[in-house]
Amino acid sequence: MDTIRYIDLFCGLGAFHSAFLTDPKFKCVFACDIDKGIQKLYKDNYGLDVHGDIRTIQLDTFPAFDLLCAGFPCQPFSIAGNGEGFNDTEKGNLFYEILKLVDKGHPKMCILENVKNLKTHDHGNTYTKIETELQNRGYLVTSKVLNAADFGSPQARQRIFIVATKEYSFVIPDGTGIVNPVNTILDSTVQDTTLNLDKYELVVKQLVEKNRKKPKLLADVVDKQTKKGGRQGERVYDPTHVGITICASSGGPGAKTGLYKIGSNIRRLTVKESLGMFGFPSTYNFGTTPQESCLFYLGNSIVVDVIKAFVPRIVAWFAEANAS
Repeated sequence: MDTIRYIDLFCGLGAFHSAFLTDPKFKCVFACDIDKGIQKLYKDNYGLDVHGDIRTIQLDTFPAFDLLCAGFPCQPFSIAGNGEGFNDTEKGNLFYEILKLVDKGHPKMCILENVKNLKTHDHGNTYTKIETELQNRGYLVTSKVLNAADFGSPQARQRIFIVATKEYSFVIPDGTGIVNPVNTILDSTVQDTTLNLDKYELVVKQLVEKNRKKPKLLADVVDKQTKKGGRQGERVYDPTHVGITICASSGGPGAKTGLYKIGSNIRRLTVKESLGMFGFPSTYNFGTTPQESCLFYLGNSIVVDVIKAFVPRIVAWFAEANAS
């Protein structure tokens, strides 16, 4: 059995690692993330020490690897972020740190993930720059915007996946055809996250339901005095449908997860339920990490269900490449 050695850059909670555990051919040889809380969680859950700042990696002692995985920082390219792209001197130029590792290890495959806005950022120039840099290094590059809801996730979350390969092209999966609503991951025993509605009221909205792969808005939680509609964290959604995108930062009583009408209660999702929205096992060990930090880390994560759909295709691709 040929081992597929991979590196997990900007690893976060370890979505790539969690998905790759479904096949014994994968072996993580390096992970990095600048967040100290993430470093501890990754070590606790996967048993691997995590390097900090990608800009301080010592290339002369870097391990050999076949597959590079990177969900690199999205804020410079997102609508909700600063939108400065490569002009963001703190996070926007980290793509060039990825290229340093590509030049060092010459991996056969690279998988990059980011917000869907990356494709159109700066009139498409940002994506073209990424594609060109990889092509200049001999890679065949393909990309696709994928919605996690098409892969069985109870969350509508669109992200672009860029796959660069040597010699043989890679076909990005379209989806699994499985649709799971939010109520498939709900914990029926939860009682302590019910929203206090003393200062809020519900304004019912009549909406046309297009399909079950979109969140269904039931109502806005609005201030009684202003009567203004709420933000994502101030809206109430139907758990019998796919849920909204969980964000790393958002306001309102349903901050980060959104609010759902569950039975006679209106509440946001718990950490355990949010793990299910991303396809992580409910046994993921957060230790003593504060709830808001857990939800923040999840809001920055890749959905495990999507990566799982890549696994058999990655294995098949490497089998063909290694046989040639």
